[in-house]
Amino acid sequence: MLSACVIRLQAQPDLTRTSSTSKTNISCFVVSPIGIMKIRDMRFGNIISGNIGTVVLSPEGENTSITGDVALIDKTSTFSAASFEVTDGVNASKTKQRFYSGYTITLPSHEVVLVNESGESMRVSNFTSYSSGYSNFKDGVGELSIGATLYVSSRQGLGNYVSSAPFPVTVNFY
Repeated sequence: MLSACVIRLQAQPDLTRTSSTSKTNISCFVVSPIGIMKIRDMRFGNIISGNIGTVVLSPEGENTSITGDVALIDKTSTFSAASFEVTDGVNASKTKQRFYSGYTITLPSHEVVLVNESGESMRVSNFTSYSSGYSNFKDGVGELSIGATLYVSSRQGLGNYVSSAPFPVTVNFY
């Protein structure tokens, strides 16, 4: 009895000899930098302390409210909200395209400690902001103001209280 064996050979392409080429372009677009720059430091003004209280500085810088046994001297000239210039980097240019539609503001979530010459301290927290808003930018530049609450202790020591480090304010454009 004879057996037959059938072998089928199928041709396979030689992948080592087959290639294909395509081309692509490379591009990028450089946009203008965003920025925030301090204009004015925050000042709670000249205060008289008799006992525990607070001084709340509005971000608009026009109002302060006082609780407890604390008084402000010469309210009109000694206090001010912190102020910043915010820019989208395009400014007044008519040839540059704006890439941002708005921004968010990040303020300190922790308290800031002020210390006087004798090492006594006061706390500042509850930071608030007021912005001219992105849509109200004049030529891509606007103003951002920051207020906060100053906590005065009983028999607060005399002196000039300042923060040991500046507090951060972040603007995130989107």
